[in-house]
Amino acid sequence: MTSVVQALWLAAALLGGTAGAAAASRPLHLVSEATGTGIRLRVVGQSAVACEASYTLEISNRSRAGSSRSVQRGIARLKPGAAPVDIATSTLGGAAAAGWTSRLSVGRCGASPQYEEVAGAQR
Repeated sequence: MTSVVQALWLAAALLGGTAGAAAASRPLHLVSEATGTGIRLRVVGQSAVACEASYTLEISNRSRAGSSRSVQRGIARLKPGAAPVDIATSTLGGAAAAGWTSRLSVGRCGASPQYEEVAGAQR
């Protein structure tokens, strides 16, 4: 069982790693990374132009112990040329790390259209 959970964590980390390529056209993106005991989800912001974007990060989890849902909303105010910045962070540990899904919905930011990113590690 441990190797299955570790494989899911690795897969989630790899999924998050591909999100960096989208940063140029998408000012906010979702990054998932394995931690020693679970998964850390981060909404990372960076933009070439000054803009404000509304966002919603929804995280759902199903495990033998039950289910949960967390929603974080806000407005990211990005400055042009600034280093990437964490806008929101959530950490899932234990069994929750094996059955999560996440959806990042982002409103318009400057010339960027609305978009969504979805990631997860289902059993």
